[in-house]
Amino acid sequence: MLASFAREEIAVTKARNEAAAGRTSGKPKIAVDGRQGAPLGSVKPDGTIVAKFNTEVTALRWILRQLELESPRLTGAYRASHSVYADGRLIQLGSGGDIPDAAEFVIASDVPYGVKLDPKDGLPARSKQAPKGVYAAIAAVATTRFDAEADIFFTFREVPMAKGGLHRNPAIVVRPNGRPREV
Repeated sequence: MLASFAREEIAVTKARNEAAAGRTSGKPKIAVDGRQGAPLGSVKPDGTIVAKFNTEVTALRWILRQLELESPRLTGAYRASHSVYADGRLIQLGSGGDIPDAAEFVIASDVPYGVKLDPKDGLPARSKQAPKGVYAAIAAVATTRFDAEADIFFTFREVPMAKGGLHRNPAIVVRPNGRPREV
């Protein structure tokens, strides 16, 4: 009975999340009696079932896809340079792989000339292919599109470069709702 009740409540919550966001959402991460991914039917009579909906995943995947589509393509290096950090740790995202829980995700390019492709200090972006910038423009759209899922904003962050060292590059920050914005 507990598993059946949980299954129904998870479906109701998923439907409410989707209605609020106006789009489909992924499956929640489920823990049964503290065991991640265990079948709902394995719950003990006095056990617990916890379902976590990681709704910012949709926003992250959309942003990465837009970066792929909107990146200038002279050599393809910039297009391939977008990295994702979950709470400061570099993560690899496959096409359908899990995205870990994190308080903050940062998406940034690891090429030093990335800073030229977005407006900074009153100077315009310096790309004929992306005159309004790449990260700034995508962050502006994502902020509105995914306001129900996460706080999203454009900023500059220190990023480890592909060839070593750190560089302050444009970045898109994604935080689950309820986290304070960066000033």
